[in-house]
Amino acid sequence: MAKTTHTTIAIPAGISVTYTHHTLTLTKNGKSVHKELSTPEVKVETHGQEVKLTPANERRLTFATLNAYESHVKNLVQGLEKGYTYKLAVVHSHFPMNIKVKGDIVEISNYLGEKNPRLSKIVGKETKVDIKGKDITVTGNNLEDVSQTAANMEKATRDVKKDQRVFQDGIYITSKGVPA
Repeated sequence: MAKTTHTTIAIPAGISVTYTHHTLTLTKNGKSVHKELSTPEVKVETHGQEVKLTPANERRLTFATLNAYESHVKNLVQGLEKGYTYKLAVVHSHFPMNIKVKGDIVEISNYLGEKNPRLSKIVGKETKVDIKGKDITVTGNNLEDVSQTAANMEKATRDVKKDQRVFQDGIYITSKGVPA
């Protein structure tokens, strides 16, 4: 079965691309995103406004890695052009939760009446968390940082010792994607 020898991804005008020390960096208007792409299976090269991915062999795992790298590069471009937004909802029935952003930590206090606050890490320097009442919005240019920050908040309010059909208190992801 003959497979393609390489994949070329065109980078839009206005975005500068560099690949040094196994890290692909894309920059536009002072904003930058980067992703470590290091495996001997796939060779990464930049030529002007293109990223070229070349497989070292024709194994299925190598092509799976190549396809993953292609998706990573496309996500980086989309993050620089449009950004990513995750929306979360605060749900409580008995004890109202208080949520505050303190530096790179989200502090969730009074969860199920607990005295000690639960903490959730904000991943990435450019990830922003905005809290308005019972709605939380996480925005940023890097998909992995934004999604991990939202997942950290959801996980911080997860309680495995209670029946989730009865105790539905927590923070839950309601929508994710690119802002309209």
